[in-house]
Amino acid sequence: MMHTLTKGAGWLGILTAIAGFLAYEINPDWKPYVSLAELAALGLLVLFFIVHFEALKSFSLRRSTRLGLNSVLMVLIFIAILGISNFILSRHHVRFDFSETESFSLAPQTVQVLKDLNRDVKILAFVSDQGRTRSQIKDLLSSYGYQNPRITYTLIDPDKKPSEAKQYGIIQYDTLVLQSGKQETQIKTASEQELTNAIIRIGQDERRKILFLEGHGEHGFSDPEKTGYSRVKDALQKQGFDVGTLSLLSEGKVPDKTTALVIAGPQKGFLPQEKAALENYFSANGKVLLLLDPDVRADLDDLLSRWGIRMGKGLIIDTFSRLLGGDFTIPVVTTYPPHEITQGFNIATFFPVSQSVNFDPGRAVEYDYKPLAQTGDNSWSKTHPGEGRLNFNPAEDVRGPLTLAAVVTRKPKGGAPEQHSHDAPADAGPGEPETGESQPTLIVFGDSDFAANGSFNFSGNGDLFLNTVTWLAQEKGLISIRPKETRFTPLFLSQSQGKVLMTVSLLLLPAAVFTTGIVIWRRRRRL
Repeated sequence: MMHTLTKGAGWLGILTAIAGFLAYEINPDWKPYVSLAELAALGLLVLFFIVHFEALKSFSLRRSTRLGLNSVLMVLIFIAILGISNFILSRHHVRFDFSETESFSLAPQTVQVLKDLNRDVKILAFVSDQGRTRSQIKDLLSSYGYQNPRITYTLIDPDKKPSEAKQYGIIQYDTLVLQSGKQETQIKTASEQELTNAIIRIGQDERRKILFLEGHGEHGFSDPEKTGYSRVKDALQKQGFDVGTLSLLSEGKVPDKTTALVIAGPQKGFLPQEKAALENYFSANGKVLLLLDPDVRADLDDLLSRWGIRMGKGLIIDTFSRLLGGDFTIPVVTTYPPHEITQGFNIATFFPVSQSVNFDPGRAVEYDYKPLAQTGDNSWSKTHPGEGRLNFNPAEDVRGPLTLAAVVTRKPKGGAPEQHSHDAPADAGPGEPETGESQPTLIVFGDSDFAANGSFNFSGNGDLFLNTVTWLAQEKGLISIRPKETRFTPLFLSQSQGKVLMTVSLLLLPAAVFTTGIVIWRRRRRL
């Protein structure tokens, strides 16, 4: 009965497999039904092969049929089994990570974020074909696509396709552009934490609002001239921010849901009601980026003093800039103290006509102070600059290193420094709040021209500005992922163990293979 029922199983299995393949080519959305059809075809073919194996074997050994149709049928059935198995496994594959530290597995927070992702995300990775990081980035993106097929990625070599790199404003390798609907953002560090947080940001319909203050002679937000900030505007919009302007005289306050406020190079003083509006914004855990040029009276000394900040007098002179073809009044910064903003940042930045940023240690009880950028030893702050008077005067000038930018965070009432979202515990789930509320934060730069159109794309100036704004505008929904540790576990052998290993691998195993071959050869000669 079994032989009778399975006579047509082979042909039926082949026909079912072909039908499933054609159905998938016609409409890939029929994937569940196609998988069922392919599984049924595989079962029919395997059943036919097992039940009729002996008959097919004996029939195929006859001289009349050895090179005939049945041998061809056996080969076709076997190939069909392999093809169907490969078709199913390629669409329902499973990964296993046997590394000690699970270096090739995504963190649980990332897996949960990808599990909850219900929108398509396209990733364009601008990496060099010859770059050492290409394979790492490809493996990382492949892991994301494995967890959720809604994530697709394309590797693009900006050297081979410069038009596409120019279209997205790519100026460095290993930049990732994420697109989802009308949302778009970029990340320049292809790490799991940065990529997961970018997916969280791009998955939100409400964009974070960055406002630029106006009304005090600040850099023109949409001004395309050399001193304008139009490149800053374009870059922030590409990062996925909702960017606009604000006049405190008109509005009377900083609007609600303002993620961060940028004050870029004010030239005129602030009125008392404007200062009060800034204080109210700080009271609501506001975030402010303040870029102040030297010898400009913005009348913000009282506000800065409450934060422990005191701007340096005069200009910063840097002899190292002359070696690079610049002017003494353009300090070159290559030293970035440890901070999330400058993590992995190793590009020089240039600050035309700048002043130092100093902090009152007596306010350390209330505020957490972190320097961001510092000049070298060959620099000094010139208190009374003038033509022919740039040399260092130990009686009145301050020798470098000098701080050009700093982050000041108001400590919670308990006295502990703010715990930013990137410092949250690595086991915190996605979307969970940070440990401790977000605190008011002020970032001060001693120069505003370094981010203007004329200097934005020069060396690392634009990157430093974007890193600062991006860090300042982080949300509580972002997660922290502890980096995977790469452990080196050496195998230590004693002298006797080394001899045993050498004997087994170099003598016994080759001898066993050689002896087995001789025995099989002698037996076949006797047949």
